[in-house]
Amino acid sequence: AFLTVCKDAECRSNWYASTETIDDEIYERTRRTKSEQPTLLHFDGATHHSYQSPPRAWETVYCRREPTPVECAYRALDMNKKLVEVEDDEGNENFQINSDDKSGVKSVFANVDISKGSYIMPSDIAASVSLSDEVVAGLEDNINVQSTGKVTVIENFLAFIYKNGHRSRTEGINLNYVEVGATTFIRKTDEKDATNVGRWVPTHPGGQDPVFSPVYDRHRLAFDLFLVATKDIKAGEEIVRPVTF
Repeated sequence: AFLTVCKDAECRSNWYASTETIDDEIYERTRRTKSEQPTLLHFDGATHHSYQSPPRAWETVYCRREPTPVECAYRALDMNKKLVEVEDDEGNENFQINSDDKSGVKSVFANVDISKGSYIMPSDIAASVSLSDEVVAGLEDNINVQSTGKVTVIENFLAFIYKNGHRSRTEGINLNYVEVGATTFIRKTDEKDATNVGRWVPTHPGGQDPVFSPVYDRHRLAFDLFLVATKDIKAGEEIVRPVTF
């Protein structure tokens, strides 16, 4: 067994790097052998990827602590809560998307009653695109190149990222999620009392996530993306989310 320890949360960007990135780093940092055989026999990007998610057994042991860590209640979707998609299985629309004639701003209204805790447009939110800070910075650099003139496509794409993207709640991972489905039309506000949907997993009671938790590590993507109703929503009510998510 071995233990990997970081002094700073920023190292998570390396730890959670993609398989291709790790393979490229290995190629750049290791020397070629005279025999032309790989320098590393038992480690590559795919091997590193298998270390990124702790085993389920670790999660089980972790959640046997007393008192039970709060995040352990979110190890799986609550099967007693409804999945409220844009359309139900019969093709009936659960939401109505309206557009202001003057401004063109869109908003989303419920066509059905939605109970507190229901998952809001889970298929749409799961289709989000993930982009690292490096990718976003590269796009920004492209539009700043003087000799290329106006780069409208990239500028429009960046504007879309700024409007519909949000950062991962995991500090140091330097990852952004950009929504591309119907959730992009949900109005955002900084007035907490005016919202009726929010993150599936609330802010940790301690004010910040634990330094180590196999629950957060194993379910990071779901914790970053899923939206739930934070209160009962009646048919005809507008769906409103926090500006920070």
